[in-house]
Amino acid sequence: MNCRFKQNCFVVRLDAETQKEWNALKLGRKFTDEEEIYNECQQPLGIYTVCKGRAKIYSTDARGQQMINWIRHPGDTFGHIALFSENEYICNARTMGDTVLSFVDTKKLEHFLETHPKVYKIFLRKLANEMRGMQYKVKDTAYKPARSKVAKALITAVSFKSKNTSVPAIHGLKRTEIAEITGLALETVVRTLADLEKRNVIKREIKAIKILDYPTLVRIADPHAKK
Repeated sequence: MNCRFKQNCFVVRLDAETQKEWNALKLGRKFTDEEEIYNECQQPLGIYTVCKGRAKIYSTDARGQQMINWIRHPGDTFGHIALFSENEYICNARTMGDTVLSFVDTKKLEHFLETHPKVYKIFLRKLANEMRGMQYKVKDTAYKPARSKVAKALITAVSFKSKNTSVPAIHGLKRTEIAEITGLALETVVRTLADLEKRNVIKREIKAIKILDYPTLVRIADPHAKK
């Protein structure tokens, strides 16, 4: 109930009594960096919510190349698409850094939704927003230049703690992961980051990327946005 990421979670849309019932269903578990959560073709057993850390949802082709479809941040629920479609996962899920997940199994979830049918609408809205976000991602992949894609990936990955500070920062995001998110070659990502640093938009450190000029990065991410 005192979770600092609660405002990012669908639970905030529930009334106080329903929140208590939902919290009673959850099981929590700590994961280490790059630990497997589930694999492609596995049958879903329930849904997950990120309580701390991050989880990446990614696909792998026949050559072993990865494409990151989503990065789930604290407060984000995932695994529901396969569960509600009654199909196996078509992606893999792994943690990014030390992570804590809560889990609600299928049987408990179904009973909860039958008891509180209004929650279906919350999940429907979540699914619709995710499909909308994926449509935007497809458009970006097709039409946006490389530096706009990299800038968007950096903005999306800003850590929760530093979001509203004068120097937002990205922690634990590798250059290879930026390439997997944007669909760009690693060499292109490296050149783009170097160019942004040369222009004093960002500063790369050993374990973080600091955003020195956030307004400029936003303009680069979406140069045609209304001012």
